[in-house]
Amino acid sequence: MSVMLNSLPFLWRGLLVTLHVSALVVVIALGCGVLLGLGLSFGPRWTAWPVRIYSDVIRGLPLLVLIFSIYYMLPLTGWNVSNF
Repeated sequence: MSVMLNSLPFLWRGLLVTLHVSALVVVIALGCGVLLGLGLSFGPRWTAWPVRIYSDVIRGLPLLVLIFSIYYMLPLTGWNVSNF
């Protein structure tokens, strides 16, 4: 019981990090989704087709493949990716 009580501050800190990251992802995804949706619905054909292709390709990939691809491919382009 005391081990569980001693670890509560770490668990709370982890919960706060998870909530911050989740909020950031929701804001970014909402912005991208609105822009891409407007481009798909009201944009000219030259903007609608790339959005449609991007949407179909990303939705067709399993999430684990996408995560591994980003994690291992971004360092090849010069971006340093942390484990976080």
